[in-house]
Amino acid sequence: MPSGEYQAAFGDGEHIFRLRIGELEELQEKCDAGPEFILQRIYSGAWLVADIRETIRLGLIGGGMPPTQALALRNRYCGEGALFTHKALASAILAAALMGSEGDEDEPPGEMKGETSPSPEDDGGSPASTKPAGSSGSTRKRLRRRTSGG
Repeated sequence: MPSGEYQAAFGDGEHIFRLRIGELEELQEKCDAGPEFILQRIYSGAWLVADIRETIRLGLIGGGMPPTQALALRNRYCGEGALFTHKALASAILAAALMGSEGDEDEPPGEMKGETSPSPEDDGGSPASTKPAGSSGSTRKRLRRRTSGG
C-alpha cells in the first residue's frame, strides 16, 4: 500500500482511505486546525463533529472514491448518533496520513525520513546512537518534535 493509505470497513464494505496534501489542506480549512492538532483533539476526546466527519469524507476521496459518493456514504453511515463509533476510524486515517501506514516499503518501521545517527567520526569515536537523547522512542513524539516550530 502507498504511504498514508489505510484500509478499513466503513458503512457498506471495505474502503481505502488516504489524506494527501490537498485533502489535508481542505481538512484544516473545514476544522480550523492543523492535522496533528485534529488528531490530538480526537485522541483526547475534545473532538469536533467536523474532525470525525470531514476526516472520513476526505479520506474516502483521497482513497479514490468520487466526491459525491464519498459525501453520500459519509452522510449515510456517519450521521447523528454514530459519531463516537467512528472516532477510531478518523484517528487511524489521520495517523496514517501523518506517520505512514504499516507496511510502507519506503521506510523502515519506527524511523523518520532523513533521521540519521551521527557517525563515530562526528562524535569523537563513540558508538552511534539509535535514539536521540531523552527520546521515548515514540514515532509520534519524534514527528511532533520534528514538525513543530517551523
